[in-house]
Amino acid sequence: MQSTRRISRVSANALLALLGVALAASSPVMAKQSDRDQPADVTSKSFDGSQQPNGKVIWTGNVVLTQGTLKITGSKATGYLDSDNSIIRVVVDGSPATIHQLDDDNQPMDGKAANIDYKIDQDFAVLTGKAEVHQPVKGSAEGDKLTYNTKDSTMTGESNGGAPVHMTFQPKNKTPGAAPATPAAPDKKKP
Repeated sequence: MQSTRRISRVSANALLALLGVALAASSPVMAKQSDRDQPADVTSKSFDGSQQPNGKVIWTGNVVLTQGTLKITGSKATGYLDSDNSIIRVVVDGSPATIHQLDDDNQPMDGKAANIDYKIDQDFAVLTGKAEVHQPVKGSAEGDKLTYNTKDSTMTGESNGGAPVHMTFQPKNKTPGAAPATPAAPDKKKP
């Protein structure tokens, strides 16, 4: 029995080391930085609030917020404004609420959850309630709560219920039609 436990610990440690290498090897890709320079546009069935400095606006019914490649949807959203009357945070509820954005390499990030709290000025979105984030080139994550950093594409996940946090990593892309590398021929020149 002792050796079985030791093998299990070694296997678990090897798996953790492998996951650590996989995460370190995946180069961070930032959300499209030019999105910040685009106007924010919100459509909904109704809104309540005023566009006063440090104010808030509540949108209800088929809410769609866009800014460049960023698109957030839900049934209700609360937008918080800064002293310059710009949106700095939006809290979106839905069945589900969704978020979509391209990175600077035009690769998509798609997320959905019961609630998305996107703190634009702090570069992160917190997805709670059956949260999912998918990046076709990198992989996906699911959990009760996922915190996604839009500046460097890092993420943390938590599970508060019976279901575990789940991650899937995509294999590294290989050049289509590329032949396997062959060893170099020995140098036949004499010194």
